[in-house]
Amino acid sequence: MRAICRWAQEYEHDVVRMYGGAQPYIMITNPKAMEQVLSSNVLTYKYDPYRFFYPWLGQGLLTSNGKHWLNHRKMITPSFHFSILQDFLKIMNETTDRFMDLLDGYANKKEMFDFQEIVTRSTIDVICEAAMGTPVNAIQGPTSPIVPAISEICDVMRQRIFSALNRFDFLFVWTEAYQRQEKALAILRTELSNIIDKRRAILQELNREQLKRDDDGKRSKMAFLDNLLTAEVDGMPLTFQDIFEEVSTFVFEGHDTTASAVGFAVYCLSRHPDIQARAFQEQHDIFGNDLRRSPTFQELGEMKYLELVIKETLRLFPSVPFIVRTLLEQTEIGGYQIPVGASIGCSIITLGTNPNIFSEPYLFKPERFKDRNATNPYDYVPFSAGPRNCIGQKFAMMELKVTISKIIRHFNILPAVDGLSTGIHNLGDPNNKITNPYDARLGFFLTLKSVNGLNIRLSRRSY
Repeated sequence: MRAICRWAQEYEHDVVRMYGGAQPYIMITNPKAMEQVLSSNVLTYKYDPYRFFYPWLGQGLLTSNGKHWLNHRKMITPSFHFSILQDFLKIMNETTDRFMDLLDGYANKKEMFDFQEIVTRSTIDVICEAAMGTPVNAIQGPTSPIVPAISEICDVMRQRIFSALNRFDFLFVWTEAYQRQEKALAILRTELSNIIDKRRAILQELNREQLKRDDDGKRSKMAFLDNLLTAEVDGMPLTFQDIFEEVSTFVFEGHDTTASAVGFAVYCLSRHPDIQARAFQEQHDIFGNDLRRSPTFQELGEMKYLELVIKETLRLFPSVPFIVRTLLEQTEIGGYQIPVGASIGCSIITLGTNPNIFSEPYLFKPERFKDRNATNPYDYVPFSAGPRNCIGQKFAMMELKVTISKIIRHFNILPAVDGLSTGIHNLGDPNNKITNPYDARLGFFLTLKSVNGLNIRLSRRSY
């Protein structure tokens, strides 16, 4: 991570070439080149490192290409319609209420703990129930084998990306990691097959009119899985494999990315008490003294300052710090001829600290996004952009607001120990050493995480 940030600064946020063996990698760190890649309907092909996701995600929306990707994108888009998102809000509220109970135990202890380690329990509960209509109860301690299986297979995928030997399929199949992957996949297939059978039976019992909200055919109170069970592509229903891959993609993309964003937002608020106080005041203005009530869809829209906090968090700590494309033909990018087969890495994390775009980039200033007029819409793309942008970004923003809103209203978020700095470092500066054991040391684990955790303390608010 430090090397990439250093190269971005050294080459003044231009196009940077590097090699992984004989494989050329091109890193893009400026919005003009970013726009050329992300806005293109041609430069959409994904291969390396997404091929390591194939055993689990197959040809799901994240990893597929061409006509298959386009057809499935069109099919899945209605699942994130405004009216459907409102139905997911109940799941988010009920789940985060249980998460507050868990955090209350940490507040009772009045001790430092790693928030990053536990926030995933909440996000995986939300995404599994939204995706499959089935609770997995990760917060209390998983009652479903789905949760440890997902954790296991994510760990294997991370190992493959960063292991020189495991990148080769013919070597990987002889490893212990491969056996773990196959065991986890078998569990996921069995569990999801059972869930699909139950959901299909429920749908068959329901009258079609009961699934409709209004005359335009938008269905109400349906899990993401239900949409797949009733969908067709080219006049044909989806196969089990199609459904397995899309549900798996939704779960994979939806739990770890949101956990990363919530974790770093809470970390930043713990180091900026003035910003936390302003965010809390906004919550008080919305809820009055009834600060434990679950927000409505309309009230989420009123959380303007909290949205600025989230945007600033994602500028400095994007959940997906890199987006990769593979060239199928020679292409000119940023004035350079890039060869066929090269991997193009869009560096979202260095885009957010580009001083030509954001003044004082290493200061946490949510207000910078208020009435901001971007000179280029591609200078801030935490959810990617263009035809392959994040289809679930509205879902993610809803969950971020619900979760952080409740944390702020229930607790004072305190740093790991008193007297800490902002915890934000210029990773491109070799002289900027992180000596404090409580400051985040960034690493790429499929999503952005802190290698040493995100340590905070909590105390109950009284009002």
